[in-house]
Amino acid sequence: MVQISMNEFLERMPTREEKYNLLNTLREASDGKLFLEREYANCTRWLCEMLEDDGKVDEATKIIQEIQIETYGSLQTKEKVEFILYQMKLVLLRRDFVRVQILSRKISKRHLSEKGLESQKIQFYSFMVKYFIHEKMTLDSAKSYQTIYDTYNKADAELNLDPTGDLKNQAFQNFIIYLMVAPYDNEKVDLLNIANSLYTRELDLNENLSKYMRKFLSFEIMPFNDQEIEGQVRGYEPFREDLTEHARTHLQEFLRQLIQHNIRVIQKYYSKVRLARLAQLVGVSVDLAEKEIGDMVVNKRLVAKINRLQGIVSFLKNKQSNDVLNDWNYDIRHMLDKIEQTCHLINREKVVHNVAWYFKELGSLF
Repeated sequence: MVQISMNEFLERMPTREEKYNLLNTLREASDGKLFLEREYANCTRWLCEMLEDDGKVDEATKIIQEIQIETYGSLQTKEKVEFILYQMKLVLLRRDFVRVQILSRKISKRHLSEKGLESQKIQFYSFMVKYFIHEKMTLDSAKSYQTIYDTYNKADAELNLDPTGDLKNQAFQNFIIYLMVAPYDNEKVDLLNIANSLYTRELDLNENLSKYMRKFLSFEIMPFNDQEIEGQVRGYEPFREDLTEHARTHLQEFLRQLIQHNIRVIQKYYSKVRLARLAQLVGVSVDLAEKEIGDMVVNKRLVAKINRLQGIVSFLKNKQSNDVLNDWNYDIRHMLDKIEQTCHLINREKVVHNVAWYFKELGSLF
């Protein structure tokens, strides 16, 4: 009876209010019944979609959050994934990013890799990008866009996920940009090398991006002109304030990564350099160069010391774990030798003092 009402009577309801009433009635009739799990989930989703269309997003989100769809055994994996994705969509509309993270953990990455779930996989990672950008997790945003681009590439042409190819190209551009914006670490360097080796053709088609990305992999100073660079990259989605959250921050971080790359290049070829000369080579003011060096030292991306009185920057080499252990071993042995020598001198003084006292006492007897 519930299925008949859903399939036949629902569309015949003359008014939207009567559809609301019928869906609420069907939800009450199927609630708590294992053999009506699919019907309960479908009625709830249809009701929430109607509420969303009417602008009642808060009410729709409150209703759909009550359902723990992952516990419904009668639903297929694809149906569960689509339901959770709709839950993520509603909580994103409310900008409830804590719940987005909770819901994302309900979807297994292994299930998303199954054949036939390409569209759901792209939608999932698109939602995760919004979460990562809000949380300023730039490298995770880059990896998500990489997954989206690879999914477009590997998907069957019959699915027609991207007829024009614009979405795929946009995903690739965002992948490279967020990768360059991300703070410097070993994982970023690995991904840059992977992108340079696996996506050569795509990089050749995006000459402007490939120019900057390949500079990050070389030990060459990049000419720094913030206004010129800003004009070249301003049109990309991550730097457009009308399309992306924290767009201005992304642009500032991109410029910062260029500056810090130049400092790493200088560190490779100099052991000591005057701060004014370093700032001239990098292409920034002395104050900004000092600030960036300080940031790199604090975040352990660089080992350096600044003598502000003389205006000299001294670059030190990162010690390997074996070198640190050897230095520690030498210091401990040196300290123990000093202690042993001190104890020997103390004992010697004691013996000399006792002998002198003995002869003094012996002389008093005679």
